[in-house]
Amino acid sequence: MVNFTEWLQDTNAVRCILVEAVSNSSGSNITRYLSTKDYSNGSQIYDPVVNADSVQLIERMSIDGQPSMSFGDIEIANVTGEYDSWLFDIWVNKAIKVLIGDVRWLYADFVTIFNGIIDDIDTRSINTINIKIRDKLQQLNTPVTEAKLGGTTINKNELIPLTFGECFNISPLLSNPSTLEFQVHNGSIEDIIEVRDNGVPVTATKNLSNGKFTLVNQPFGQVTCSVQGDKQTIFNNTVTKVIQRIVTNFGGVSKFTTSDLDVTQLNNFDAADPIPIGIYINSRENTWSICTQIASGAGAQLVMSRLGKLQLLKIQIVPDVNSFVIDERDIIQGSLSIVSKLPIMAAFKVNYDKNWTVQQGLQTGIPKEHKDMYELEYLNVTVEDSTVKTNYALNSEPVAIDTLMLRESDATTEANRLLNIYKQPRFIVSFTGTSRLVELTLGQQVKIKYPRFGMSVTKDAQVIGLYINWSNLTVKVEVIL
Repeated sequence: MVNFTEWLQDTNAVRCILVEAVSNSSGSNITRYLSTKDYSNGSQIYDPVVNADSVQLIERMSIDGQPSMSFGDIEIANVTGEYDSWLFDIWVNKAIKVLIGDVRWLYADFVTIFNGIIDDIDTRSINTINIKIRDKLQQLNTPVTEAKLGGTTINKNELIPLTFGECFNISPLLSNPSTLEFQVHNGSIEDIIEVRDNGVPVTATKNLSNGKFTLVNQPFGQVTCSVQGDKQTIFNNTVTKVIQRIVTNFGGVSKFTTSDLDVTQLNNFDAADPIPIGIYINSRENTWSICTQIASGAGAQLVMSRLGKLQLLKIQIVPDVNSFVIDERDIIQGSLSIVSKLPIMAAFKVNYDKNWTVQQGLQTGIPKEHKDMYELEYLNVTVEDSTVKTNYALNSEPVAIDTLMLRESDATTEANRLLNIYKQPRFIVSFTGTSRLVELTLGQQVKIKYPRFGMSVTKDAQVIGLYINWSNLTVKVEVIL
């Protein structure tokens, strides 16, 4: 077996990039085998028409938690027009895999550097064809559900709602007016905790296997309920488990399979942050947006690895004596610069325990503290560093951050994570690294030592951006420190 790390720095290596791209031509899926150099895997010959300089892949985490997709273009020589017909094939959302290795290697020794999907194909000049690639997060750009109630009732065209985790005071769908049947989820659920009529608890018959309940008496006002939602074999309500459930079971034909998940990384994340959440979906929503909203409840974001597997990462700088060390020998001279300085912030407010149906001025005979609770959309916590606030003359009230968290303790932890990042000077630093840095991964904790900008003393940092040129094995790295 070859040592890939050593090979990356081998000046005698004869590097070759392989591209395996699927398209649909005349109704049949065909895999196109392309490369930057002559190569064959047994009887399978790779066509050496790929411009090596075009194989530049981008991976990036977002500072503000908004999703960011990896993307790039692969340019194919088309001087004679041999591939003109490809423009009329179907490439959208087809699979593509990119590998790198040595022309002297067996195919099994090649290393996958990208596993994703094709956005489309186009041409930028008369001599080239360009395959535009995206990571698999693009597959989640579909509605979570389009299942409508149907039947003949007034709500026949309404979407059947979905409930994940635990949700307080949702407004269920009236699925059968004649029997006073209501629906909270399209499938089995864990429990209907309580049903209310204008805030007053009322009696209902539960149908948990179908996500429904039936009122015993005609309601006087607005019907709401608190629910523990979606349940397969067991009830899962943590950020990681809910996201896995949604991406593999909802979203139509483009949903993920288990092979699209980095199960080990997700399990480790869940063990470290077993944060319970709740979300109620009763309108047309994008799967990607919903999962991003859920992830943000743990301060995390969705990322696809180079192997095309879903991960959850968060911005955090964790001192670790075992962190990968980067020094000036790894950085191309003159390439290091400060991209931006993060704003100093002395306080954070985090909203949690969402009230899904805000009810103002209830006139029923429930306790006043209950009425007050139903009038609030969220509970919240605020953390503050008074010293930073004084030193930087920061007096404004922090803008609340909405989350799907249920517990005050989790909201406090998230507020403190943000405060620890922003209460001191933080910088986004960019530099071009040598081939030794090609194997860095998004979210990786590193240490940087460099004779500028205070880095002459080793600084802890986190990798948040990688722009890799696989033809010359250089990589533009962005870190937060």
